[in-house]
Formats: sequence, structure tokens, C-alpha cells
Amino acid sequence: MNLKQISHVLVLADTLNFNKAAKLVHLSQSALSKSIAALEEELGIQIFERSTAKVQIAPSGAHVVQLARHLMSEATSFRKNIEYLKTGELGSVAVGSGPFPAACFLDEAIRRFHQMYPSVSMRLQIDHWANLMAALRAGEIDFFTADIRNLENDSSFDIVPLGGVTIALCCCRGHPLVAQDASREISGLELLPYTFATVKLPPLMFFELKQSMGLQRDQTFAATIESDDVYLLNRIMPGSDIILATSNLMMSDNFGAEGLVKLNVRMNRNRFGEWALVKMKDRTLTPSAKLLANLLVGITRDGCLRDDEVHGSVLNPPLNFMRDSPA
Repeated sequence: MNLKQISHVLVLADTLNFNKAAKLVHLSQSALSKSIAALEEELGIQIFERSTAKVQIAPSGAHVVQLARHLMSEATSFRKNIEYLKTGELGSVAVGSGPFPAACFLDEAIRRFHQMYPSVSMRLQIDHWANLMAALRAGEIDFFTADIRNLENDSSFDIVPLGGVTIALCCCRGHPLVAQDASREISGLELLPYTFATVKLPPLMFFELKQSMGLQRDQTFAATIESDDVYLLNRIMPGSDIILATSNLMMSDNFGAEGLVKLNVRMNRNRFGEWALVKMKDRTLTPSAKLLANLLVGITRDGCLRDDEVHGSVLNPPLNFMRDSPA
């Protein structure tokens, strides 16, 4: 048995098609079939059920496939750790982040980490949580930070609570809602005729945001603009009548300076996200990835505490790392 045979099993398990699997591993169908058959014979377990019409994972093979995934994951971690040991401070980290956590805290973490470990390479993926989860499972990133309330309840994940930030609604200074008095209190109903721009929010979070403004589930904005590019959303604001949902932390330095006004919207709470750092439970982080993960956890938690002290509503629930057991 060798890792090449294990990889052949996993490719066939993913495709359930000998022709497709053979092309992916650059073998003939006959050679791939012989490789898998040899492994089945060595293990004494039938991994796949074959017929002229289709290939299926045999009941006895399902556990073999699961173990094979774990083995390949650990083999990848082994290679990374050996490389780290060979090169000292050299190494690489692949990090994923949702757009809000990235805009709020990732820049500080990356800057400080680079100052401490200048020879470590970093690859960053800013994306929707679902894409980050797929990248994590595939081993393309070491960990990610995002809102986790839509994350499936999967025991294979190791989840470290990080907190969340308060939400701010803003518009450009010439917007009809603030043209006469920028400080006046605005009801949720007054916002409905306008376009609402935000990153892609989990449906529950979007509903809770509307609910906090006194709106019902079926009361919708005139239009919505969704993008995971936070800076693009900021750039489309000047001269428009768009309402931007962002964070107080991100916009505190931009109110006034960029011609943006924070709307004084009546809200009974203003923090909705449940952020966390997510990694695979059965995958050992490389030393450099672990250092960055720990640094990011500390920076994000401290930042969320400061944000809640300055901008938080008294009705906000405790930050998740304050009410959950530390990971």
C-alpha cells in the first residue's frame, strides 16, 4: 500500500467514474482499475461496487474512504511540517476570511505577523463562507474566519469563537434622508424605498437586522446590491441614494471625511454576527499557521470588545467567546 494508491481511491470516490478518474490521475482506465484492485486485495475489503453501468462505494468501503481522506490530510501536514523544520522560519500560510472580518482585523494581523516572521509566505482568500468551507475541506487553506451561523453542524470542524462587530447604516451626505437634518432619528420604514447595499449576509442575520429596525420579514427594500468586495461597496456610495450596511469599526474614520453620513436609525440591537475561526479538527496546523491563527484570534477578540464598548447596544447579547467555553 502506498499514498499513490490511496489517492487513486479518493479520486474514484469523488468522481464514481473510472474514465474521469483515470484522466485526473493521468493513467489508463486499466491501470487505475489494477491499482485499486491491488489495494482491495491487500486490505481484504471491497471498496467499490462495479457494474457496466456505474461505480458505487461499497458499504464496507465507506469507512476506508473516510480513513483515506484522514491519511492524505495528515500526509499533507507532514510534508508541510518537514519543510518548515528544514527551512527554519521559512514556510507558508493560506488563510481565508469573510469580507467583514477581513476589512476589520485581518490587515492588522497580517502586518504584525509579517513584522515578526518576515520570511513566511502568506496567501489570502477573501470570500463567502461557503466557498471558504469548501477550500478548507480541500486543503487549499489552513483555516478561515467568518460568520458561522449558516455553517453546518459538522464534528470535523474545530471552531474558535471570535465575537462580532456592530452594524452601521450610512449614506452619502446629499441623500434625501439626511439632506435637511443629518442627526434626525430615522425609522426602518423610511429606508424601504431605497436600495440596500451589503456583503452577502446569512438570511437569519439579514432578518434580524430588519427586525431590529421594526420591519417584518416580508417588508423588503426597493432593491439590493450584494457583493463580498467591501471596498467596491464603499466606492459606489458617493452621489447615490444607496443605503450601505457596514460596520461602525470599518466606517468610523470615513464618516464626514468621505462625504458619508451615519444614519441615526432606531435599532433595538446592532450586533448580529457570530464570527469564529474554523479549522479541520483532524488536520494539524503547521507552526507558522498556528502562530498566525493565535495572533488573529487575539486581535479580533480585542477589537470586538473595544467595538462593543464604544458602539454596542445595551440589548446586544454577550460576545460569543464571552459566553462559550474557550477552544
